Amino acid sequence: MEFTEINRNEADKAAWLEKRKHYVTGTDAGKLIGVSPFGGKFAVWLDKMGRAAPVAETPAMKAGKKFESAILQMYAEEMNCKLEHVDGYNLITCDKYPRLGASLDGWNHDLQIPVDAKNIKWKNEKWGDAWTSDFPEYYKAQLQVQMMVTGATFAHLAVMFSGQDFFIYSMEYDEDMAQKILDASDEFWHYVENDQMPEADGSDEASDYIKDKYAVGTPDIEKDAEENLQKYVADYKAATAAEKDAKAKKDEAGNRIKVFMGDATVVPGFCTWKNAKDSQKTDWEAVAKVAMENMSVLDRDKLVAKFTETKPGNRTLRITAKGF
Repeated sequence: MEFTEINRNEADKAAWLEKRKHYVTGTDAGKLIGVSPFGGKFAVWLDKMGRAAPVAETPAMKAGKKFESAILQMYAEEMNCKLEHVDGYNLITCDKYPRLGASLDGWNHDLQIPVDAKNIKWKNEKWGDAWTSDFPEYYKAQLQVQMMVTGATFAHLAVMFSGQDFFIYSMEYDEDMAQKILDASDEFWHYVENDQMPEADGSDEASDYIKDKYAVGTPDIEKDAEENLQKYVADYKAATAAEKDAKAKKDEAGNRIKVFMGDATVVPGFCTWKNAKDSQKTDWEAVAKVAMENMSVLDRDKLVAKFTETKPGNRTLRITAKGF
């Protein structure tokens, strides 16, 4: 076994992020073909156009980075192979698929295949037995792009579950998925080239972008309805009704669980109902009143004006259509 560690240079991150905007990456592919739970076409478009909101590093993301090397080392030991921990800030491209790019975690020099490392909290029903290709589709899309740009015929996924259970999964090159990725990439890229917003989806990214882009409506401007609008309105009304029904059922079930638990905080293997930590809340309005008691009215007005700003009111969507 031979393991080569890479010293990742954080100074290269900005250039890597900028280069990614010009390619469809493995992470993008799952979103474009509709198998990713982390967003869709709209989120990819925002990223490529440089309009995506900054993503704060979560504890899970930080843990994934820290454990990546350890997971790859465990893979190298189990495979007894020569493995290189690849510089993740190096985007690999190829002439055959000029639209695609991929950043690898590891490269098995003995088998000439990419190795991706994942740190997963729980092994659920989406994950099958080791040495199968029974794992989530969005990770398959990621590996498929890695195989396409490297020319590999199969790839390995090294996964650590719950910090202790180590599995290796294997996936062969999938011609059907490769074609789906190519077709979706070509269809998507004209939105980037023409700076054209794709059809909105229900993602947080789309909601936030639309809220900011159309923050203030122009009074008294009307727009004639188009054919698609009736479908959108019908879908909205149906989803609203289903949402209310689902919430009522959820609240009913939750209340019955709470009554069953009473003063208990844990039902092993089923649920917990615990108090959050105590918190403190300061009544800053009362503090301000006390602090300003000895100030003149003019000084008070000046102080209030200094820290007062006018924000546009939120736009609220209300459906007025009847009969469908």
